[in-house]
Amino acid sequence: QDKNGEGAMELKNMKSDRMKVLQMDVCSDQEVAQAVDFVKRTLKEPEEGLWGLVKNAGVSAFGEVEFASLDNYKNMAEINLWGTVRVTKAFLPLIRKARGHVVNITSMLGRMASPSRSCYCISKFGVAAFSDCLRQEMYRWGVRVILIEPSNF
Repeated sequence: QDKNGEGAMELKNMKSDRMKVLQMDVCSDQEVAQAVDFVKRTLKEPEEGLWGLVKNAGVSAFGEVEFASLDNYKNMAEINLWGTVRVTKAFLPLIRKARGHVVNITSMLGRMASPSRSCYCISKFGVAAFSDCLRQEMYRWGVRVILIEPSNF
């Protein structure tokens, strides 16, 4: 969450001059709206839209169903699933204009269940289902929806 942290600085140093790195709270409607405004202001040709949107926000936790709190489930879904939906919906008009790309990063645990990971799996299964639905809806607009599901490392 540190805007000047090691990971943020590394990403800023390796990106192209055209790519903008933006950090925001995906649970905040206000921060997401501010991000959309920022992007609109920084696009060289805003009428042509946004070529790509990559969403990688996420949290994880361990705990068996019996012992994991309902708040833990809700918090993880709010960030991993609803954050993805919120950001996608906000940027979709810009993406559609450009016939761009929506990239959602989930996990292999978005396709397979794992003991003690139900909070995480539920949220990532949701992102996978959302991406599959969005892909079908956006096909007619020429928008590509890509789901990246890395494994554990």
